[in-house]
Amino acid sequence: MMFRKLPPPTKFTIIDKYKLFLGVVAVILGVVILWRAIVVAISPPAVMVSVAFIGFGVYRLWLGYTRLKQLKANREKTNGSG
Repeated sequence: MMFRKLPPPTKFTIIDKYKLFLGVVAVILGVVILWRAIVVAISPPAVMVSVAFIGFGVYRLWLGYTRLKQLKANREKTNGSG
């Protein structure tokens, strides 16, 4: 399987906002699940699910951050060359 580098974004869309929102929600949900698992009774499935949600949310936020950085760099390059 060949991985291709995606082209830099040209604009910040509603889909990007939605993905960032889902990242924040996943982190919050993971923390809540972990907190409830610790308070009620520590169980491996609850801890694993909470860590997975936190990891997924952090990953989505990191992707959104890098996409925003690419967008900013692309805009500066476009504005600087004109």
